Amino acid sequence: MKIVFLGEILIDLISNEKLTIAKNFEKRLGGSPLNIAINLSQLGIETSIISKIGNDPFGIFILENLQKYNINRDFLQTDKLHNTTLVFVSKSKSSPEFFVIRGADKFFEIPELNFNNTKFLHLSCWTITHKENYTKTLQIIERAKKHGVKIGFDPNCRSMIFCDQKLDLDRIFEVIKNSYIMKPSIDDAKEIFGPLPEERYIELLHNFGVNFVILTLGKEGALVSDGKVVKHIPSLATEVIDTTGAGDAFWAGIYYGLLNNWSIFKSAKLGTMISSFVLKKVGAITDLSKIKNYIKELENNAEKNSFF
Repeated sequence: MKIVFLGEILIDLISNEKLTIAKNFEKRLGGSPLNIAINLSQLGIETSIISKIGNDPFGIFILENLQKYNINRDFLQTDKLHNTTLVFVSKSKSSPEFFVIRGADKFFEIPELNFNNTKFLHLSCWTITHKENYTKTLQIIERAKKHGVKIGFDPNCRSMIFCDQKLDLDRIFEVIKNSYIMKPSIDDAKEIFGPLPEERYIELLHNFGVNFVILTLGKEGALVSDGKVVKHIPSLATEVIDTTGAGDAFWAGIYYGLLNNWSIFKSAKLGTMISSFVLKKVGAITDLSKIKNYIKELENNAEKNSFF
């Protein structure tokens, strides 16, 4: 597999109303690693996921859709004791309100796997929320790095997903030290480091040893750094219906670009384009067939694009 994902697979239940008054919810595939994997699969990138789902109707729904999107399921486990994780989400044009009923994903086991032909191991903060998860995650990271695999870390860290409702900064910083690339949102950065100037977040992450840092700023676009240069990539969104999954779409563009030997800046530009497609729909998954034409345009007319 080109990319192996480690983390949450779940069901998003999305409402048009605030969760305190919501009466109706729309069922969608969810979980950051799964969202990125589906986006990349649509672009022809081989992906695999290490995670666990429940032996329930939601788990069956997930399995059927993984097959539909041609995502490798060899490392996906089924839990007979715990139900599939559910996240209730209030549709939003900014940071969405959400409430988690944590289930099977936090009980994943280390599978028998090798990292032949794997370029990246991507993980989210969900895999380190409990001590047992954290230990397993570090073992998988160590194995991956021995095979020359680069680590991508999505620091989507919120206190509500940790077992004692409090961020464990020691765990987060340990994963950051092992990361090659990170894409925190401005909300993620504030959650971990507190309120700071935007470029200070980037500096701190590079000081930990992270090679590439992309700090997403919502409608203001993103700051992208290779450790030497910081460039502002403006948002390409023309319409915002729901922000769910927009960051995951951005990740897909980054990985597609890096796997095709693009610069991090060119990769981030593709990320903003894919994100703009997702923002026009409810939920994290949308048809990316039109993106393929945009990618061809980038590849064939690189000299005309000043952002490379």
